[in-house]
Amino acid sequence: MTARLTSVVLIALAGLALAGDSRACVCGDAPIEQRLDDADAAVVGRIVSDTPWELERGLSYRRLTVRVEQRVKGAVDETLLVLAPSGTDCDVEIAREKTTGLLLTRDREGRWFASACSVVAPGELVAAGGEPRGTVIKVAIGLVILGLVLAWALRRRARGARPTLPGAPS
Repeated sequence: MTARLTSVVLIALAGLALAGDSRACVCGDAPIEQRLDDADAAVVGRIVSDTPWELERGLSYRRLTVRVEQRVKGAVDETLLVLAPSGTDCDVEIAREKTTGLLLTRDREGRWFASACSVVAPGELVAAGGEPRGTVIKVAIGLVILGLVLAWALRRRARGARPTLPGAPS
């Protein structure tokens, strides 16, 4: 029994020794509503340019220029400069000119940041954070229709006459 346990331990140690670095980008399983609440801004837009960028600490980033098509959260400009990791498992992998949703965070210097965990489907993002549109117009149209129906009903009642319909009893 001891020889078997020793061989299992040796195989496990060999597996650990031969394993490479584990650098997977770990994104939480939080629902989109919670992720949206945690973000400083959220937009639907297209990446129009992608250039290498290096921060003061020697960290490699890419500077993405994002043309905003729809603001979902936060006060953002029509064009954003977003920094994303470069050379890591958390790189933002989005084709240029493809509409996507981005959850953004902002640092103390006012720079916007995104990672692979920031990328969401545009429809899902808008559905989670988009404000209902046209509520006032819908209520106004409903009130106009209600007013027309009531006016028609009161007019008919005031006339007191029933319409004569073909085939209806007298």
